[in-house]
Amino acid sequence: MIKFILLLVCTAAPFFTFSQNTTIYKCVIKGIPTFSQTPCAKDAQIITLKDINVIEAYKSSTLGTGIIDSSVDDYLEVQQIERDIKRLELSIAQSQKEYAVKKQQIDYMTQDKANRLGASSIADAIATKTNSLKQAYDASINQKQQKIESLKQRKQQIGKNL
Repeated sequence: MIKFILLLVCTAAPFFTFSQNTTIYKCVIKGIPTFSQTPCAKDAQIITLKDINVIEAYKSSTLGTGIIDSSVDDYLEVQQIERDIKRLELSIAQSQKEYAVKKQQIDYMTQDKANRLGASSIADAIATKTNSLKQAYDASINQKQQKIESLKQRKQQIGKNL
């Protein structure tokens, strides 16, 4: 178990930077330049060394050469888009079922309830309630369909890059 933890630490170590800069001191002792982590003389010259982030250094060298491997990222993004589209389609189907149930409940309206709504007849009350219900569900469904269309366009753009 200890070997496994040690292996994880050793493989992850190059990806983490604990400090941004390292400060060292340069002193000239008997004509010989000497470097130290602590001040070695009153006239010590402070030198700040920037740590090199291996990942950032690699990125800059590969970007300059034009080597970009985004096929895996594109594939993963397409998979996520397909999941999002499926989720939105299921949500639309669920909204349509909810609308049908609520519409059926409105159809069972009584004259007493129609009178409380201020309608002159049951048919008017049903039409008014159905219209407001339809507007609410249509707005939600249209918004989801627009999201689906934009996701499909994004998927098509990525497909051209693959």
